[in-house]
Amino acid sequence: MYWKAEVPERRQYPRVNTTMSIQYRGIRQASDSVMGAIARDISSGGIRVLVNEFVSVFTRLVVEVAVPSTPKAVRVISKVAWIQKRPHGEQYEVGMQFLDMAEEDRQNIAEFVERSTPKQ
Repeated sequence: MYWKAEVPERRQYPRVNTTMSIQYRGIRQASDSVMGAIARDISSGGIRVLVNEFVSVFTRLVVEVAVPSTPKAVRVISKVAWIQKRPHGEQYEVGMQFLDMAEEDRQNIAEFVERSTPKQ
């Protein structure tokens, strides 16, 4: 058995638990095929969301995240890094890696994570 102190953190960016609404669609899908989901945590490099449909790993998505205290949703091109079916029901947890976004959106996410990270 490993204790948390023995397992090094592999994440490149600090991650904060949160609940935010997101909308997503396949990068080549029409704007009217948007799906909704709930974010579970976020970092400057990616987001973990709870979705109601299976999404294949490596799928590229257009994601809009309603980051608190930003005037408009942050728009990000992301890639599905992993997916895991929840034990009960028909939902999936999906880890998305951020690939491309406007500098202003990157800054808005970084500031939100910084404000939300517990100070030690």
